[in-house]
Amino acid sequence: MSSPSSRSTANPFVLLFRFFSSFGLAVTVLSLLLVITLLGTLSQSDIGLLDSQRKYFDSWSVIHDFHVGSTVIPIWLPGGMALMMLLFVNMACGAVIRMRKGWKTIGVLISHLSIMFMLAAGYVSYLFKTEGALPLFEGQSGDLYQSYHDRVIEVRKFDAEGKGEATTLMIPMEDFMDLEPGKARTFYSKDLPFELLVTGYQRNAQVVPKQEEGASVIDGFGIQPVRVETTDEQNLSALVVTVTQKDGGAVERAILWEAAFEPFTMKTGKEAYTLSLTRRKWKLPFALRLEDFQRELHPGTEKPKRYTSHVTKIDNGTEQPQVITMNVPMRDRGFVLYQASFSQGTSGEQSVFTVASNPSDQWPLWSCIAVAFGLTIHFVMHLVQFLKRTLKPKEKASA
Repeated sequence: MSSPSSRSTANPFVLLFRFFSSFGLAVTVLSLLLVITLLGTLSQSDIGLLDSQRKYFDSWSVIHDFHVGSTVIPIWLPGGMALMMLLFVNMACGAVIRMRKGWKTIGVLISHLSIMFMLAAGYVSYLFKTEGALPLFEGQSGDLYQSYHDRVIEVRKFDAEGKGEATTLMIPMEDFMDLEPGKARTFYSKDLPFELLVTGYQRNAQVVPKQEEGASVIDGFGIQPVRVETTDEQNLSALVVTVTQKDGGAVERAILWEAAFEPFTMKTGKEAYTLSLTRRKWKLPFALRLEDFQRELHPGTEKPKRYTSHVTKIDNGTEQPQVITMNVPMRDRGFVLYQASFSQGTSGEQSVFTVASNPSDQWPLWSCIAVAFGLTIHFVMHLVQFLKRTLKPKEKASA
């Protein structure tokens, strides 16, 4: 007969738990995280910060091309998302469930739980964080901040008097960014009397006059792709949209371009609709007015020493003065406003604020404090035990 220990060893759930709680898995995951971090950091100079983050850190897997002379060797590696998930599971199984509980291990337990909390904070940030820019000239007010990277196709509706401006349909970038020339996808809504056929997406492009005719040439203009900038904020996307009436009416085609001065407008009966390709926008629960912008430079250089924006927060008719500097952001109701940059032109000085909304904004700080607290408990306990052994008087040998 087989012993209970042999039966438990053969249990697949026990084997799986031992694998996920093993020290070897922890070493492997941490080593791969080091490799992914190195490759992702080095790739930023070639593909930019955003693409590097998406390829190496926000992915489940990645294929990295290693160059050996003139030979390119593609190597598959797990992405940062998969590795951090594995690290979380490994710590939960090995450092929390499997570890012996007691007063001697309380410090280590607190530290490991805090690190797991930090990993959870990163995942919450990945899912729910919004970040964008709010540029303001002196004397100007605003409550909308615009994403640095996320594009959307917006369809807005107006009545016969030009009133309304309600967003009827918003198509996120994830649904059309793969629609390169030759690929198309149809979008529709029950609130719209037409359907949209989207194709020919280019991440960075110019709209230029073209003499030839083709599916991508509209009214003598076409999309000319240009080199993608490593700084994604400089890219200007474009695509082709075909609008088809649901009742079998007219078919209209247009080029939507981020740098267009006006959106494409079409009429259906007494209503008008505008279509535009733009950066995604979010609304703040308050407005901000820039009163004065001050720039300080290091003496004899053009290197900035400090940017300071004196602003007024407008909330339900009440006004409150605030000061935002490079190292002191403004926090209110889960929103954080940082002093990002500035520009100067014919309209005066413009201050650019980075607005971030992140439910887990303070979680990493709390995690670091808890890790330090847990490690302090652990080291103090070991120090006390060491001092007790060292200072304990030795017994004299009997004659």
